[in-house]
Amino acid sequence: MRPLDEIYNETLNKPVTPRESLLLIKALKEKGEPEIVIKACLKALEFFPDDINIRKTLAETYLEKGSIELAEKELERLCEKIDELSSLFRLQAELFIKKDRIKEAINSLRLYLAHYSDDQEAAQLVSKLSSSHKGEPSILPTSTLAEIYYKQGELQEAIKIYEQTVKAFPDDEKSKLRLKELREIKEVEGREEAKGGLLKEKKLRLIRVLERWLSDIEQRRAVSLLHQP
Repeated sequence: MRPLDEIYNETLNKPVTPRESLLLIKALKEKGEPEIVIKACLKALEFFPDDINIRKTLAETYLEKGSIELAEKELERLCEKIDELSSLFRLQAELFIKKDRIKEAINSLRLYLAHYSDDQEAAQLVSKLSSSHKGEPSILPTSTLAEIYYKQGELQEAIKIYEQTVKAFPDDEKSKLRLKELREIKEVEGREEAKGGLLKEKKLRLIRVLERWLSDIEQRRAVSLLHQP
């Protein structure tokens, strides 16, 4: 194994390819020196800021060292980059559809929807492909559509779709749990609406009482003025 200082200096001072930098950084990591690994990663990222693997190693080292906030920052950058790249799954699905590789197209669209759950067109496409492809369950598109309805404020419709999903796939624990959550939200909203209705009725009653009271005062004042000499 090469000396630690030699590897460190080469990583910091010589702009090589991302792959070579990563190999050198991993060699440093094997030495068990997190501070040096972090410095090497940061230096390598100056040359290759978009390299996911180097940034992943940096995030891992921060986490191992206990630098939670710094690790979180790097992971946020990584997730943003992955989200950007995940649009490629949609393109891949289109390619598979053209080649009549429906099962692979469905899988690619599912990966795409994991990052772009608001894409209703893609969700509907998965549902359509799944229904036409025998033996291919469509748990993801139905749950995805349910979440789209929920985000649009259509709580009852979201519950309805999840009920259909749970009925069709009784072993889908995730959908069962989400259905329970949505039903609880609906119950809370119902109580809030009922409470709001009672408060509104009390307010209206109070207003009517005040109106009668003011009317009575005005009548008494008018009578008093008539009897004044």
